[in-house]
Amino acid sequence: MERMIIKHLSGSKANQVEEFALRHHNELVFGRDTSATVKYDPDRDDLVGRQHAKITRDPSSPEGFLLTDLNSTNGTFYNKQRISGTVKINPGDSVQFGPGGPEFVFDVEPRPNNFAKATRMVDASKPPMPQTRMVETGASAMSASAGASGVKAPGTVGKATVERMISQTVHETKSSQTKKFGIIGAVAAIVVLVLFGAVIGGAYWYSSSRESALKDEMAGKTTDLEKKLSEGKGFTAADINDKYGKSVVYFEAAWRLINTAEQAQAFHAHFSPAEVKALFKADVGAPIPLYVQVDANTIEPVLRYSKGASDRPIGGVHSGTGFIVTNDGFVLTNRHVAAAWMSVYNFPPDTPPGIVLSADYRNIVKIGQTPPIDWVPANSQQAGGMLGGRLKVASPAELKGVNDTLDITLPGKESRMAASLKQVSDRHDVALVKVDVPGQLTKAELFDNYDALKKGEQVVVLGYPAASPRTYGIIKSNDTFNSTTQMKMIPDPTVTLTNIGNIIRDSDKDDRKRVSTMGDVIQLATSETGSGNSGGPVFDMQGRVIGIFFAGSSRGGVNLTYAVPIRYGKEFLAGE
Repeated sequence: MERMIIKHLSGSKANQVEEFALRHHNELVFGRDTSATVKYDPDRDDLVGRQHAKITRDPSSPEGFLLTDLNSTNGTFYNKQRISGTVKINPGDSVQFGPGGPEFVFDVEPRPNNFAKATRMVDASKPPMPQTRMVETGASAMSASAGASGVKAPGTVGKATVERMISQTVHETKSSQTKKFGIIGAVAAIVVLVLFGAVIGGAYWYSSSRESALKDEMAGKTTDLEKKLSEGKGFTAADINDKYGKSVVYFEAAWRLINTAEQAQAFHAHFSPAEVKALFKADVGAPIPLYVQVDANTIEPVLRYSKGASDRPIGGVHSGTGFIVTNDGFVLTNRHVAAAWMSVYNFPPDTPPGIVLSADYRNIVKIGQTPPIDWVPANSQQAGGMLGGRLKVASPAELKGVNDTLDITLPGKESRMAASLKQVSDRHDVALVKVDVPGQLTKAELFDNYDALKKGEQVVVLGYPAASPRTYGIIKSNDTFNSTTQMKMIPDPTVTLTNIGNIIRDSDKDDRKRVSTMGDVIQLATSETGSGNSGGPVFDMQGRVIGIFFAGSSRGGVNLTYAVPIRYGKEFLAGE
């Protein structure tokens, strides 16, 4: 078996066929909810619940399947019988949601030899539902059978019977009426026979034509994305966005560096001219930032907790991208998106030049120092202690980064959902977060092909680059106790089709001494994404995530972007 087949018989999806590859889908959820695998029209299919039923692989039988009613309001009917809980379902069986609701036939391809279509059970106490058109279908089938074998279908009047009835009528008429009326009766009999034959022939022709047209129509609708893959055609960028765009989420984060014992905000010390004069006997004309010389090559900002008049808090606010990797809400993104204190800190652009103190904070070793470009708050090395013998400064053991906000928004939605940081990679710019939301989310499929990847292959990047224009929704509250109208950004991912420009490996099977300044990365031949797209998925043309977008660089007017191989995200997922 390679795929599950859903052949819709009635409802808004009537005459459609959907295919689901078993390598991607072990479970199909049916309902009107946007998270359902098989989605029904929320208005036209109002007998279907938000999550009505599901079909899953039978864990006790590798070729078996189970149908489960998810406590639906209108019930699930299996071969016309309402079920409670879970039953086995075989290829060829029918399922209907609610009395008279949408109906489909379940099948698999290729069908195993030991799977024959199950005997259909009919509830004789109930008339057929209008949507199934049992009368029309039954008549068509019986007409075709009679035409092929000459045997009268049950419940109909055969041609011989009609002829016998007409002959008897003519005989009686001849006995009681004049010859004239007998001739008229015979002519009438012939007319009836002709009309009867026309009706039978017309019905058979209509049934055959309708069946042929239906087959042609259904065949034309099976070219979905899964069929493209099974035929080796691959996806287009539009296909990938249609199928996996809902898995790409928008991040909003606000973080700060704090004292773990007191939960106090850490500040970059900016001393006033009077403080510099009192502590170091030096004259400056304005408040000035302080740095400490940790070693010969490392300079860090001096941190303290008692905020001075010009001190600046260590923290920030930013946005980014991520993508859902499990139906229950685990999301992959960049470490610098979900845990910014573990990445290079961006000092405010208006930070003035400062002074550098010795490692013991007692002497000035340099004046006019610009902010360092490589300081990572989580890796602070300054010794801490007393600045100038008077003011206490922070030590690394006391510091901790925290997210005050880590929110996720689904594409096309306006409501923010709080996420929690679960795991951070020690080696790569990758992090795993979790959002708790009812129902199943659309997840992306992951595929580690880094060892076999080739330059020039096409890829598709999805995300929310800051340079892309934003769309906002005006949210008017109907809450009596909070009627404030809000304006919120509604995420809509950008789709970028590009190529792999280079594959940079830290080492390989043939050369263990190879060293990369960036580690293992995929270089992309595009600069059309950028800030804000960090954490976005990079898809191959089979619709599988092979990398996580994380950085860009610019040298000599040439802009390049990079992705982390997905293998370093799959390390977080059990069984991957």
